[in-house]
Amino acid sequence: MYISNPGTPHSMLSSRLRKEIGNWRELTPGDTVVLLTSDKRNPRITGRVDDISADGWYLWLLQDSGAGRRLLDRTEGYTTFLDSNP
Repeated sequence: MYISNPGTPHSMLSSRLRKEIGNWRELTPGDTVVLLTSDKRNPRITGRVDDISADGWYLWLLQDSGAGRRLLDRTEGYTTFLDSNP
């Protein structure tokens, strides 16, 4: 089975993904997530949730592979999935 972000032509194997997250307030620090974007250069962002704003609009992510901590804004249109195999 493949999951793709409607805004991007890229697909990814979804065998490890367990649940699409509609609101970042459903996440807790420490959750491992996969975010799909419409950015053709970097359509997939992975990492561990560091913190979430109280309103759920902002997410701090500790990115995989030593890419550092990144602040994400929900209005940028990310499709977010919990990763069942961190």
